[in-house]
Amino acid sequence: MREVFIKYNPYRLATYITIDGVVPKQNSRLNFGDHRLQEWIEELPEILFEECSSRNFKIIFQGTILDYEDVEAMAHEAKKRNLYIELEHIPAKEASDKEAAIDEIFDEIQRGPFDELKQPDLIKAFNMARSRDFEVNVIATMSAGKSTLINALLRRKLMPSKQEACTATITEIKDNDTRDHFMATVYNADGKWIRTCMDLSLEEMNSLNSDPEVSKIRVEGNIPFVTSEDVSLVLVDTPGPNNSRDPEHKAATYRMLSESSKAVVLYIMNATQLAVNDDNDLLRHVADSMKVGGKQSRDRFIFVVNKLDDFKMGEDSVEAAIKKVRDYLRDNGIENPNIYPASALTALNIRTILTESDDDDDDEVYETKGKVRKFNRHPEMYFETLAPLTPSVRGEIENRLEDARNNGDTYEEALIHCGIVPIEMAIKMYVQKYAKTAKIKNIVDTFSKHLESAKSFEKTRQEITENQDRQREVLANIEIIRKKLASGEEAKRFKGRIERINYDERIKILAESVLMEAQKKITAQLSSSDAKISKRDAEELCRQFARFTDNLQAEVQVKLEELITKNVRKSAEDLFEEYRKKISELSQEIKAGSIPIDPFELMNGDISVNVSSLIGSLTETEKVKVDEEWVKNKNRKWYKPWTLLQEKGYWKDIYEDREYINGTKLAQRFFAPVQERLYENSNNAIEYARSQTRKIKQEFSKKFDELDNVLKQKLRELEDCANDNRNIEKRIRKSQAKLKWLEDIQIKIKNILDI
Repeated sequence: MREVFIKYNPYRLATYITIDGVVPKQNSRLNFGDHRLQEWIEELPEILFEECSSRNFKIIFQGTILDYEDVEAMAHEAKKRNLYIELEHIPAKEASDKEAAIDEIFDEIQRGPFDELKQPDLIKAFNMARSRDFEVNVIATMSAGKSTLINALLRRKLMPSKQEACTATITEIKDNDTRDHFMATVYNADGKWIRTCMDLSLEEMNSLNSDPEVSKIRVEGNIPFVTSEDVSLVLVDTPGPNNSRDPEHKAATYRMLSESSKAVVLYIMNATQLAVNDDNDLLRHVADSMKVGGKQSRDRFIFVVNKLDDFKMGEDSVEAAIKKVRDYLRDNGIENPNIYPASALTALNIRTILTESDDDDDDEVYETKGKVRKFNRHPEMYFETLAPLTPSVRGEIENRLEDARNNGDTYEEALIHCGIVPIEMAIKMYVQKYAKTAKIKNIVDTFSKHLESAKSFEKTRQEITENQDRQREVLANIEIIRKKLASGEEAKRFKGRIERINYDERIKILAESVLMEAQKKITAQLSSSDAKISKRDAEELCRQFARFTDNLQAEVQVKLEELITKNVRKSAEDLFEEYRKKISELSQEIKAGSIPIDPFELMNGDISVNVSSLIGSLTETEKVKVDEEWVKNKNRKWYKPWTLLQEKGYWKDIYEDREYINGTKLAQRFFAPVQERLYENSNNAIEYARSQTRKIKQEFSKKFDELDNVLKQKLRELEDCANDNRNIEKRIRKSQAKLKWLEDIQIKIKNILDI
């Protein structure tokens, strides 16, 4: 048996591996770099088999509980392939411990001796990193019970719930633990404010949802199953694929499903009505996203099979229904989905009706109590036993269930059985495993850069104070840097390097690949059309084509957006790199042995800018039009076969007047303008990317000027220090104390990311 030691740090995204105490060779596939454990853990058994030619291993894993549970799942699956893995776990520090340490360090910094670490910009950066929004997108086809599920999570009836498709707006519900009611801000399709509802009700939501002027509603209120200490959770309710009042809504859905997104997706399915046409295209996009990024990509998709309580006891099987869903998803390219059975309506009624009334004469109360009895009496209705929960989460739910039974709380027991609690736990688990670790790393990085900049600046001041006899040398070096900053030649050279950053050709090639993929899908539609179809079938075919075109429009739009954003991001990163080079080059003429004045070190914390945030604020979305709405031409002349009349005396075939349409020609005529516009918009997308890059360059030029002014201010402070001959001993002691304080804080910061 080979012994494998794995130390995985989810905060640093660092993996250390040894086999029998030996580190793998440099070219080994076991060198996973900065990839998440969930991206490679499922491949680990095969890699170990290739490297060691053995089927028996003992893995000693040092890491968090949630990551260890993924290692356990890997070992379980490996056994099916005759690879046997014995496990041992060395616990690591969990995210909750680190968040408390971060708050303590932030308070210590605010009480510390460095005024530059108390500036509003740093405080704002820390608060943004600490309270970054985390989206949970809720999507469903018609009558799947999406609004009912959201209401069950909110524990109040807020979202309109009808049998027909009723969601026509995008609604974002942000958790705010301080509110005991919900407040809404309403916007139109152009993003302009319409009005604010201070105390939002179901009636108002119904009214807003039916208002054609309303495109987006931003809501704030308490989402009970999470706290703001966990993460700033945002539930996003998107219109279903069969609701296309606003084309941007469909694009928003595809954007959320794309592989670049890391948000959780609650995909709600109706257990009594699978294989809806509108499902298929969306599920294909889900399948594509789940194939990239390993286990994390699968973890973020939670498939809720709703309305399972509608089955009649003894006639239908819940497990058979789930198997049917699993097969259906597999047919759409989705392997190993996370399926959570549920009855959202039962959960909602327990959390609303039964908390308000106990009157059995009330039909709703009586019916809900019947559901409670049904879930508690029949083990086949224990939905939590069928949910794909990790051991730690399952143990937590079992403890909660035992408490409910011991306390005689039949409502809480039924709430767990009907599936809503496992869904809430699955969302919290994803937040804990992925969002929290990323948030902690982001906060630590924000601290570290500013601390390093403050340390470099203070060290330079100390050097200057301790070496008063080298004042002239210091002042001369400052003058060298200052002249370079003001030099027209230096500025010209820098601007030339900036202008050479260009990805036009790359964008053109990638845009063409997007359009070629779209063309293949159109070709498949053309080849699937029958030669002769009835007028009614032709109208239905056109409706199908229109749905296909809408979906294609959204898909192409999102892919072009991603293409543009990636290349604009690359341009932005290159712009920052050029500025870093510029700053580093400023000290090149300073003689060796001089008191160090490194502009890059002095500026490191200030140069750090949130590129994603900046791009997000500057990049606009341009809708890519691929077709106009299909309108039936009432004047179209349909071809009519002739009619033969029956003659007396012998039999002849009888024909009747029947209109038919050539389906192939209909498809060709329908898609001709679609194809034409696709190719027309290729150039539009490329030009749009160019304009966005130009805008980014302009904005960065302003930012670089601001940073130059920051450096000039720091040089002035160093110059004042070099010219100041007063209280030298006192200044040295003060500087030493500040540096000692800084080093202690840096050690604490560094330890936060250790496990």
